[in-house]
Amino acid sequence: MEKFVIFSSGGQSFAVPIEVTEKIIHVEELTKIPDTSTYVLGAIDYDESILPIIDLRERFFQCKTELTADTKVIVVNWQEEKIGLAVDKVTNIRSFESADRETSENAAQEAASYVMAFIRTAEGIILQLDIDSIFTNNGEQELVSLINR
Repeated sequence: MEKFVIFSSGGQSFAVPIEVTEKIIHVEELTKIPDTSTYVLGAIDYDESILPIIDLRERFFQCKTELTADTKVIVVNWQEEKIGLAVDKVTNIRSFESADRETSENAAQEAASYVMAFIRTAEGIILQLDIDSIFTNNGEQELVSLINR
């Protein structure tokens, strides 16, 4: 069994493995960063470093997340750095058997290569994300430069 943080963004349910998740926090006052991708909401001071906050709804569906009381930031380990993922709502932490997950053999070649697996549940399909693959090469370079300033 593997544990996942389950959340929704843009009306879709997603899962990230608990081992790449550091913390779930409330959305704070963000510092806007000019001339960045539309999915970069801004940055916050976090654990003595700058934490870029990514709007997953904007990244995946080109639609801004409305900041509400349910909006959370999931702090994840991304390519040996930390980033924050702004999501509509964290629904729960849940374990799944590997039999519940259907992985794709050609994930690296698909348009949504960041979808690592489909998890079947009674409530519907949950998309398991590969955190290290959710950005294009340009997006990766942009985040690394933001983190390393």
